[in-house]
Amino acid sequence: MTIRHLPLLVGSLLSSIFLLSSPVCAAEMPPEKPVGLTGLNDVVGSIDLAPHNLGAVGDYELRARSIVVAPSGAIHNHPHAGRPGVVRIIKGTLIEVRGTTERTLKAGDSWYEYADTVHWFRNPSSSEPAEIWAVDMVPKKK
Repeated sequence: MTIRHLPLLVGSLLSSIFLLSSPVCAAEMPPEKPVGLTGLNDVVGSIDLAPHNLGAVGDYELRARSIVVAPSGAIHNHPHAGRPGVVRIIKGTLIEVRGTTERTLKAGDSWYEYADTVHWFRNPSSSEPAEIWAVDMVPKKK
């Protein structure tokens, strides 16, 4: 290093010291209002709870699960009366069957489970698992 580089080195060191000695780091202070959000007040969908005959809401809990369906695996036929939910595929592909209707769902797809929903799923892949994120209301275990 030569003498002519000394001012550059000293300037860099002083800048570093100034940044490190700053009394409040931005990560330590929460913002006063939301920043950088979109869709905060845009309702994507909702489920009317009345048809589910839930009774006292205090008898239920809101449950979130991450469920992996193995290659060639399946979720059995099941109803959602009394158990409303919202589900999103995180990874892979599933075939959903409702009665005689089949549809293919891929990562990013989502659906609602209403009081009249009865369905089952299968993973059509023989090598890739599928993963879903499911949020539903279920009776508390007593």
